[in-house]
Amino acid sequence: MMVHLYDYAVPIADPAAHVPNLREALGELGAEDRKALLSGLFRPERMPGTMERLSTLVADVDASFADLLALLDNGTRVRKFVAIDEAKTILDRYLTPAAIEGTHDWDVARLHEPYGDGSYHGKLLKRVRKQLRSVSTREALTTPFLLRREWRA
Repeated sequence: MMVHLYDYAVPIADPAAHVPNLREALGELGAEDRKALLSGLFRPERMPGTMERLSTLVADVDASFADLLALLDNGTRVRKFVAIDEAKTILDRYLTPAAIEGTHDWDVARLHEPYGDGSYHGKLLKRVRKQLRSVSTREALTTPFLLRREWRA
């Protein structure tokens, strides 16, 4: 399945340059926007044909989102990640087009999803399982497989 990807390199937060701190800016998003970011942000490609979610997912959307905000915090360093259209729509509200390093199409065959048990180890959710699964539709890419029932509500 071909997917259009946006490579982000979010600079260090600087109000004078109109670069917000993503942790603060995204903190007040609603549940649907949070789910879109959780399922639409990925690590830069490591293995051909495979995408890996940026953050650990748990049934509690708020806990998963808190983990994601820790990874997106650009208060002290540049943050690099890849987004699909669903997440880009939300990020466009806060970031300028200069945050996008480039775009490309990618043929995705597999998705690597880290899942947690909801407990914390350090600042991030403790990972207890990683699932590698085939992806053939956009819905399969944007819906966490093990959480599809919990996140529909």
